[in-house]
Amino acid sequence: MEKEKTIQRISFIGSGNVASHLAEALVRQGKQIEEVYSPSPEHAKTFAERWKCRVVNRLSDLQPQVDLCLISIPDDSIKSVADTIPEIKGIVAHTSGITSMDVLKKHKRHGVFYPLQTFTKDRRLALEKSPFCIESNNQSDKVLLMDLAGLITEKVFEINSEQRRYLHLTAVMVSNFSNHLYHLAHEVLESKGLDFELLLPLIFETANKVHDIHPHAAQTGPAKRKDQKTMSKHLEMLTDFPEYKKLYQLLSDQILDAHS
Repeated sequence: MEKEKTIQRISFIGSGNVASHLAEALVRQGKQIEEVYSPSPEHAKTFAERWKCRVVNRLSDLQPQVDLCLISIPDDSIKSVADTIPEIKGIVAHTSGITSMDVLKKHKRHGVFYPLQTFTKDRRLALEKSPFCIESNNQSDKVLLMDLAGLITEKVFEINSEQRRYLHLTAVMVSNFSNHLYHLAHEVLESKGLDFELLLPLIFETANKVHDIHPHAAQTGPAKRKDQKTMSKHLEMLTDFPEYKKLYQLLSDQILDAHS
């Protein structure tokens, strides 16, 4: 069978944040979203109305003539869904950071189309600077997926499943964990009648300077300075936030060890 020169017709399994952002980016590049399946009929309907595609109510009804079927659902469901869908002419790929490509091996043509970014509902996102990590079980489909990603972003990388797992791990550390610290800081400031917005310039500068400076060299603060007096005062101030106090101590100890 002659394989496509480009990917044009795409189906989605899943209609959440990642699927919606990818659909928008792909439609902007002239790609056709053919159909969508979602465990939530209401979400599928909203997705289909927005991208003018067909809703599929059963996985077995997915049309086999699409160039790409993108599975964008919770990690634990990817294998069972992939095993259920019929064989298609094109590529079956998932968008997960942690899931091995091998869960798709039932399908002759399979791969990974992983955007390394944080996705939030109803928040517009420019993907042109976001890394896309591509993997495939064959060279020609790898090129197709990399070319497709290249229409969306200038940062396209061939990354294998093992490497991608570690990217996902570290993405959780720098994004999800950092955001949780923002939440904790917001709670503390709110309890004292202070606006979280006061911290935004500091947050921006901390994120920006690692573009130019190694994170280890960019570290500042009382733990880096081994300022035990200030750290003790901070711990005392967190008496009303015992769980935050434990985290402050743990992270301070980590920084002390790293700069001993």
